[in-house]
Amino acid sequence: MQTIKTVLLRTLSLFIVWWALTEGDGSGAPFGAVVSLMVALVSVRLFPPGTYAVRPGTYRLRALGTLLFTGHFLGNSVIAGVDVARRLVLPRLPVDPGTLKLTTTLPEGSPRWLLANALSLMPGTLSVNLSGDRLELHCLDQRMPIADSVRQTESRIAAMYGIAPADGNGAKS
Repeated sequence: MQTIKTVLLRTLSLFIVWWALTEGDGSGAPFGAVVSLMVALVSVRLFPPGTYAVRPGTYRLRALGTLLFTGHFLGNSVIAGVDVARRLVLPRLPVDPGTLKLTTTLPEGSPRWLLANALSLMPGTLSVNLSGDRLELHCLDQRMPIADSVRQTESRIAAMYGIAPADGNGAKS
């Protein structure tokens, strides 16, 4: 029964996307419905219901935490863009590229993936590898306080999901 509900929900979701992409033109609706159903069936085969679902109560997004993270992320993304642009326009600014390996205390799944992806848009960093709790970052300037920035971002993500880092200190070098 769960599989049928999942197929119907995915088909409906895909058809809504189809409808939006065709700007509501009904002439392609039958074809869109068939394609939506086929894609939904393939997706259920590849990603069965419940396989990748978050267990109830594990990671619930908190409204205030999400709002604070969004502000933190947008602010730091702007700072990152300005910093990279300045380094491009003013070559005399220091650049000391390298890698930094950190251990995150965020639990597996969405929180870790969000950390890795968010850091790629933060000042001077690009996520290179996430393996278990180890995160490898490429840094534009190793003299920048990257570890502190990672700890701050990790803390914001933990608050967003309503979880606390294991030791309360966030990422460790």
